[in-house]
Amino acid sequence: MAAAPPQRGSTNGHAASAATFSQFFENWVAQQTRDLATLRAAASAVPATPDAELSRLVDRALSHYEHYYDTKSAAAGEDVLRMFSPSWTSTTENLFLWCGEWRPAAALQLLYTKSGMQLESQLSAFLAGTGMQADLGELSVQQIQAADQLQRSTIKREREIEEAAAKAQEALATARMMELAGGGAMDAEAMEREMQAKAEGMKEVLKMADTLRLDTMRAVLALLRPSQAVHFLIAAAELHIAVHRFGRLRDGHAPPPAPQ
Repeated sequence: MAAAPPQRGSTNGHAASAATFSQFFENWVAQQTRDLATLRAAASAVPATPDAELSRLVDRALSHYEHYYDTKSAAAGEDVLRMFSPSWTSTTENLFLWCGEWRPAAALQLLYTKSGMQLESQLSAFLAGTGMQADLGELSVQQIQAADQLQRSTIKREREIEEAAAKAQEALATARMMELAGGGAMDAEAMEREMQAKAEGMKEVLKMADTLRLDTMRAVLALLRPSQAVHFLIAAAELHIAVHRFGRLRDGHAPPPAPQ
């Protein structure tokens, strides 16, 4: 099971909060690795895994995403600034951050990309006279239309969040901040109070962004059949784990265990 959320009001301060979430993040990657193994086994089972069992596995994997964002929200209440420059991800991962994590519309791009790859694989299997799988290569017209509509609405919400982030960042250049910054001798306590007040705006931005990330994940899964949802979750986990492993290797750290 994943680690319990960090407790609010910890006497260890921001550093302890960041360390706690850093450990939780590694546990989350380990949980994703276990989920990936389970989903792969279900997707390749012979005879085919019943839809009811596939739906149960999808719901369980989704609940792990929900737990992750609940825990992240609690940690952000302690120190939101570290959520925008996380130490638990690699420099490679940080290069692609949007409001502290993955861009929600990327979930739709992943769906389209994996669908195209699996459709090509199905055509090859058909021409070879072998069996075809019930995967993302079989998206219907209605599903594609629903995905397109979801992509449009997601991008619209992303722009609204970007505007909120810009306003929160512009709030840094206030007269009060200029007073504290000028005059040579800086009042560290006053600066801390002012920065905490500015951080409240970024907390709201992070909440909006994480809500959209989870809403998008739920919406993508909802438009897919159980077998397709399993393949989407497999693709999402494979991509996240592979980039995380590569990033840690590139930074000179030991990577997490490779998925089996």
